[in-house]
Amino acid sequence: MELVIIRGRRDDGKTTTATLLHNELIGQGANVKMLKTNGNYLSVDNWMVDFQSVLDLEKKRIVIISEGDDDDRLAELMESLIDDYRPDIVVVCARARDVEGSSYRMLTERYEDLVKPENEFWTEFADDRSKMLDVKRPIVELIVNKISNI
Repeated sequence: MELVIIRGRRDDGKTTTATLLHNELIGQGANVKMLKTNGNYLSVDNWMVDFQSVLDLEKKRIVIISEGDDDDRLAELMESLIDDYRPDIVVVCARARDVEGSSYRMLTERYEDLVKPENEFWTEFADDRSKMLDVKRPIVELIVNKISNI
């Protein structure tokens, strides 16, 4: 299993980036096996909601978890989704901070062998809401390329 991490500070757009990734993979033909949100269906035009999804793309099973602010919640979700779906790739969001109790620290401790610098992608932030999605699309493209090469 490969672990891909979308990192960023609070409100930098980790969930937005994960939503764009989810939608891009569907656009490339991925089949949705499971989608659970904390609100309405994923939309890049409205407020983003945290979600978990399981996608099958070609011969790869991909799990995406946007809920990366709480280390215990992220650990619980990862364990459950990995056990239930046996993914090839897990994409998670994690706050940038590498401190005790952070989701990123949990990932480095619990999944030490899977955390690789080349699989970490930092979100970009735009003060101008009209540019919010534009600054995230290059990151999504990099993650899609990474997934394609796994």
